[in-house]
Amino acid sequence: MAGTDFQFWRIPYKSATHTRTLVRRCAQVYGAHPLMQVFVVRRVLRPAGVEPRDLVGAARAIHAWVTRHIEFHNESGEQVKTPGCVLRLRFGDCDDRTGLVAAMLESIRIPWRLQLLARRVDGRLRPFHIWPQARISGRWWDLETSDRAARFGEHPVALMKRLQGLSL
Repeated sequence: MAGTDFQFWRIPYKSATHTRTLVRRCAQVYGAHPLMQVFVVRRVLRPAGVEPRDLVGAARAIHAWVTRHIEFHNESGEQVKTPGCVLRLRFGDCDDRTGLVAAMLESIRIPWRLQLLARRVDGRLRPFHIWPQARISGRWWDLETSDRAARFGEHPVALMKRLQGLSL
């Protein structure tokens, strides 16, 4: 990785758009599987005391569970692990954890989307981070999980500023 060129984000010979498309598709497929819903309800929502139809509570519990139970580790090059693989391994980078959160949201029918964070390098925007958002009662909630200090609803830029005094 030379200078500020965030090549670690990109799949070799692919763009960040391809990564986002792959993460989205994996989340949709795994989120539609009945066992994902069973896992989310039995292992995440019930232990957290989330009442049925409490969508903010459900999104908060999913965020907390992934932040607590799935370790963040960068990888050399770029690989996109499926949500099932991330659950088995209990680690992943931002796209892996994002896919898992999105699949969990999908399994209980909470609308979600994927957001990219980018920096300008040599006059071009280069994505370097991805995270999910959940739409509940007309509001988009950030579910940043790449750091254990991330708060529910906290935007990644706000997290970076809070932790390291960074400005983008």
